[in-house]
Amino acid sequence: MKNNFIRVSFVLAMLLVLVFPVAKAQDPITIEFWHAMAGTNGEVVDELVARFNESQSDIVVNATWQGTYDETYNALLAAMETNTMPTITQNFDIAAQTMFDTGLLVPAHELMAADGYDSSIFVPAVSNYYGDETGMVAMAFNSSTPILYYNAGMLAEAGYDEVPRDITFSEFMEMCDAIQATGVEYCVTLGQVGWFFEQMTANSGGLYFNENNGRTGRATEVVFNEGVGLEVFTFLTDLYANGYAPNLGNTWSDTDATFFAGQAAMIFDSTSGGFGMSAGAEFEVKTTYIPHTDDSERNGVAIGGAALWLIDSGDEAINQAAWEFMKFVAEPEQQITWHTGTGYFPVRTDIEDDGLNAFWDENPNFRTAIEQLEDTNAINEDGSVNYAVLGGRAGPFPAIRQITVEAYSRVLDDGLTPEEALNEAAERANEELANYNAFFGE
Repeated sequence: MKNNFIRVSFVLAMLLVLVFPVAKAQDPITIEFWHAMAGTNGEVVDELVARFNESQSDIVVNATWQGTYDETYNALLAAMETNTMPTITQNFDIAAQTMFDTGLLVPAHELMAADGYDSSIFVPAVSNYYGDETGMVAMAFNSSTPILYYNAGMLAEAGYDEVPRDITFSEFMEMCDAIQATGVEYCVTLGQVGWFFEQMTANSGGLYFNENNGRTGRATEVVFNEGVGLEVFTFLTDLYANGYAPNLGNTWSDTDATFFAGQAAMIFDSTSGGFGMSAGAEFEVKTTYIPHTDDSERNGVAIGGAALWLIDSGDEAINQAAWEFMKFVAEPEQQITWHTGTGYFPVRTDIEDDGLNAFWDENPNFRTAIEQLEDTNAINEDGSVNYAVLGGRAGPFPAIRQITVEAYSRVLDDGLTPEEALNEAAERANEELANYNAFFGE
């Protein structure tokens, strides 16, 4: 009797399983995320990704470092040809127009509208940079500006308690003469990178492209070889040519080493290098704003860094999962971790945190980037938009930046004047624009 009961029970149990099968747990959605953060910055990316993955069980983000900004950008272009794109890619500021033109994006503003997400919490300079007439296309993530770091002891020995925030090129050069008169080998060190040329042009009120920096129409010509741009490029190349800065080429790390070794009193660098500057120096490091031309007022800076772009997977569930991660990294807690761990400034305006204020009190250099952006004149006195500080927008901007980098060597190695080198660069840049616009232009 007992054995019969067991057999009957077993048969009934099997029938129940067949009729009412046990629900199988759904596999989590995997999101491929490509980024360009290495070193300490990459470690913080990994921390944020791990924090998101541990916060829920429905989505797994797989973060992969693709190299520098340029390398990550090129990797994405290559992946587009083979349809092997990631779900989310971190792409830098000057790739914005190309990203818009791909036609492969799910704009962030569409996801925000569907989600009831308040986009007004973002720093306007960031949301404007990565936006179109409807709203943000890319999700703000890591934003930075260039600032001037300096050896406080060396400046004091030259008779300066600080470097003024509103400083012209001539005033900067006077300071350089005083610094080098004390025996310091170089006044300043900086790499021959396109970003400093772009940013000092913006700070001096100059445009990089026509059509109001490509903001009111598709850029068809560069204008950086005229007026303000020529003054800025002359200032930069004169720093090397006249012995105020070492000629180290297109570098970031070698210039840092020169500054840390005490060979140079000042260095132009990104705010994202704030921790590295403090940790690598055996002296007090202070910061200030970048200079501008003698004939201009200080205008401010355009944002640098990168944003998160959602590539349309064609699957609504995957796109929504990607959006959940993008929202997560923009939350106040994650933005505080990102800012205090890297030096990139928070992209939100609504962060109120006593711990963050305490961090700024202990690390005043981290305030400089935020205040430099807050002091940027986005609107002119007559009420018009100051397109200089919105930053340039053009499809082949990455290639054009490289052309301006090469212009340095045309002056320093080949003997061209700054004007000749910039005119040559402008001609090449305009060819890039013509070719790009012929393909993507309307």
